[in-house]
Amino acid sequence: MAENTLENSAWLYDIDNRDVYTDDIPFYVEYAKKQNGEVLELGCGTGRVAIPIAKAGLYVTGLDLSTQMLDVFREKLAASPGLADRITLVHGNMADFCFGRKFPLIIVPFRAFLCLTKERDIENSLVCVREHLTDDGLFVVDVFNTRPNMDNWCHGEEIQWEKFDEKSGRHVVKKVGQDKIDRENQIIYLHFAFEVTYPDKRTERIVDELKLKYYYNAQLRAHVEKAGMEVAEEYSWYDKTPPGGREIIFVCRRKRK
Repeated sequence: MAENTLENSAWLYDIDNRDVYTDDIPFYVEYAKKQNGEVLELGCGTGRVAIPIAKAGLYVTGLDLSTQMLDVFREKLAASPGLADRITLVHGNMADFCFGRKFPLIIVPFRAFLCLTKERDIENSLVCVREHLTDDGLFVVDVFNTRPNMDNWCHGEEIQWEKFDEKSGRHVVKKVGQDKIDRENQIIYLHFAFEVTYPDKRTERIVDELKLKYYYNAQLRAHVEKAGMEVAEEYSWYDKTPPGGREIIFVCRRKRK
């Protein structure tokens, strides 16, 4: 099952990603409009992608394993009743899900698929995706493009960013430690450490550990095909840059008979 729930730092997720990762949003909104039906987002988190899709007039079902992330998402919906009418949130596991209906678009943005580290969970998740796709449905999955040599991957804590959150008055420093790597099973272990200074000068250190699978292009493609799908489009960034760059972005469909 997916294990990276960001149990301790979910309330900091939006501060973490608000300025860093936005290039993919127009990409997913484009495909949602193209498919013109309800979108299923696996690993929906706090709504970074689902909310813009809903604002574009589409309906979204968001699935996430983290109750903490979903709580943040629900707070946003409570403040926007119009959006709440177009978004359904479900606490569940992308490794094993059943909605009893099919979707014209299923997405797993921002490398969330890497949270599945066991082969049986990876395979079962992709089978679930195929079974939930309409005949002309699309499945979009994004993972980082693994470097050929991972020997220098590990390092101690390094500052990734430092921000002042004007809304809350908090000063936050995010540090990332890349702790170890299991090359045999292609799993990386890392942790996020947020050092928060509150307006009253009180300080707190908040840590979440992560465990992520990494892939080479051919491996991910093989998983997709084993599950009964095929890669229809492939990019390395959300401006539809050709393969070979920073990301592996597969746009998949059910195998044609």
